[in-house]
Amino acid sequence: MKYVKTFEKFTNKFDFKIGKTYQYDDLPEEVQSDIDVQFDEYGDEQPEDYEWKFKLLPVDEIEEYVTKHFGNEIEDVIQEPYVQDLIKDIKERGLDYPSVGVEGNHRALVHWYLKRPLPYLEPIYKNY
Repeated sequence: MKYVKTFEKFTNKFDFKIGKTYQYDDLPEEVQSDIDVQFDEYGDEQPEDYEWKFKLLPVDEIEEYVTKHFGNEIEDVIQEPYVQDLIKDIKERGLDYPSVGVEGNHRALVHWYLKRPLPYLEPIYKNY
């Protein structure tokens, strides 16, 4: 994989390890903020009820996700100035933090467009 060989780390601001599961309190504040936005919408569950597994989503899985999320507007969204800037930034620097849950749709779109696997934190519900 060219992406893995190009970047020493998968994200710039935190050294995530593929397959490692993280507790909410162990994640950087910026990632916690991305998670919190999602839980504000649901009420009963809390971020601490989950573990967060770091993985690289392959391009075909990203394609399935962005197709569902953006539908027929994918090409239009890719041309938006914000996304063009994000493409340039990710090409040059990579990601600071991974996508998490449903937060990071544009990051996913850019990785799909660039044909790069997406650094991602998957929520896994803790069964106590």
